[in-house]
Amino acid sequence: MQTRFDMKKTIEELKKILFDSGRATADHAVGLLLARPELLPGFRQLAFSDEYPFDMRASNVIEKADEKVPGFAASLIPDIVPSLTAFKNDGPRRQFLRMLVRYTPAIDEDLTGVLYDACYGFACDQSQPVAVRHNAVMVLEALAVRYPELKSEIVAALELRIHEEHGPFGPWLRAFLAKMNA
Repeated sequence: MQTRFDMKKTIEELKKILFDSGRATADHAVGLLLARPELLPGFRQLAFSDEYPFDMRASNVIEKADEKVPGFAASLIPDIVPSLTAFKNDGPRRQFLRMLVRYTPAIDEDLTGVLYDACYGFACDQSQPVAVRHNAVMVLEALAVRYPELKSEIVAALELRIHEEHGPFGPWLRAFLAKMNA
C-alpha cells in the first residue's frame, strides 16, 4: 500500500513539473529524469495514462531522455510497441514512434510484426497527424534496413497510396519513396 501511495504522490509531483509544453520545461524534466532514473516508472505511468496533456508531455520527456542517453528507456519497448494503437492521444504515439526508430534494429523479433502492422496502419491513415505518419514511415524504413526483403513490400504498399496523399505528407512521401527506389 505504501508503494501505491508513493507512486500517486510521485505522479502529482511530476504533473507539477510538467506544467506546460515548453522546451525549457521539457529540458528541465529530462535533466531530472536522467539524474533520478527511479522516476522512470512515474513518467511511464503518466505517458500511458491517456490523460492529456500529461501523457504527451511525459512521453516527450522519456523520448528526449532516451535520445540523450541511448538505451535509457529500452526497458519500456515491450510495453510501448503493443500500446501504439491503444493510445487515445497522438502525443505518446508520435514521441514513442520517434524513439522506436532508434530501437528497430534490436527490437525483439516477436514485436517486429506488431510494430510493422501498427506503423503501416498509421502511415496509410490520413486521419493521423502528419508527425505520427512521418515517424511511422521512418520506423518502416528502419524495418526495411533490418529486413531487406520487406523493402519492396513497403515501397509497393506506400506507392499504391501516393495519389491519395495531399498536404505536407504527400510531397514528403514522394521524396521518401524516390529515395527508397534509388
